Amino acid sequence: MPKIAVAGLTHGHVNGLIGSFEKFAGVELTAVADATPLLEGVKDRFKTSYTDWREMLATEEIDGLIVTSDSLESAEIAVAALEKGIPVLVEKPMAANVADADRMLAAAKASGKTLLINWPFMYNDWVWDLKHRIDAGEIGHVFHLRYRNGHHGPKEIGCDEYFVGWLYDEQKNGGGAIADFGSYGAALARYYFGMPETVFCIRHNATKDYDVSDDHAILLLKYPKLTVSLEGTWATNGFDTSANPVVHGSAGTFGVQGNGLEHVVGWGTRETLEFAPRKFADAAAYFFHLVETGETAEGPGDPTIAADAVRILAAAIESNRTGCAVAP
Repeated sequence: MPKIAVAGLTHGHVNGLIGSFEKFAGVELTAVADATPLLEGVKDRFKTSYTDWREMLATEEIDGLIVTSDSLESAEIAVAALEKGIPVLVEKPMAANVADADRMLAAAKASGKTLLINWPFMYNDWVWDLKHRIDAGEIGHVFHLRYRNGHHGPKEIGCDEYFVGWLYDEQKNGGGAIADFGSYGAALARYYFGMPETVFCIRHNATKDYDVSDDHAILLLKYPKLTVSLEGTWATNGFDTSANPVVHGSAGTFGVQGNGLEHVVGWGTRETLEFAPRKFADAAAYFFHLVETGETAEGPGDPTIAADAVRILAAAIESNRTGCAVAP
């Protein structure tokens, strides 16, 4: 029976992850560690609880660790666990800065243990289906992708004070909306097309009447004969219903529209295609597969790809500072 522990409860995705592992047959939720009052709400689901993750790692025999603290502390926890030979799932993004992402990569390589960077959109069929169709040349040479992600803001949608506390701290989060939601687009672009030549970015606080590093960010990634435009937002109060993402190719366009893929050719010839199903239903299923097989995660979950997404965001933040395009 695999023994799973959780380190950190301040990431708002943690309850969904606990539920994913809780329902997986044969799993024992062994221990949880968190230094905030959030511990009271979940500790009854675990055999043991701690207020210090270091004590938990030193005390418990663990077969896998879910890391759901702020992005700065999550890197520290992940490195410590990997050095103890514990497979690790880190909830997105990988890290708040490039140095920590590199430390995590080095620890995973040295340990030979699983490091999965978990992005909720990895369990959407379109992420994988679009990659297959792009690589197969179904719409010819792809010359542009646009993708937007976000909401009206962590406070505005009711995130708890502990999640908000680190999301609005640039050191712990790596940015504002650019880190929270621009990171998805950066990981997607890296997975589909590799590293861009340059990144240009505008980020600012467009709508909030309180201090936040950015509530809206637009990134433009330049590749040879290809551009990618990404939007990460805490400012958008109601998204439009157009396709997202959209991929333009020399022989047609793909647009993800709800549960289908719209394929448009010419001046209006269109059809709706079904997505090829993803291999794994949720984070628990994928994590256990990786641990059992020793495979490296695919797509955005691959720590090398996720680390490159951190590099893209770092270049974007530097571009906004200088007003120039920056090579990641």
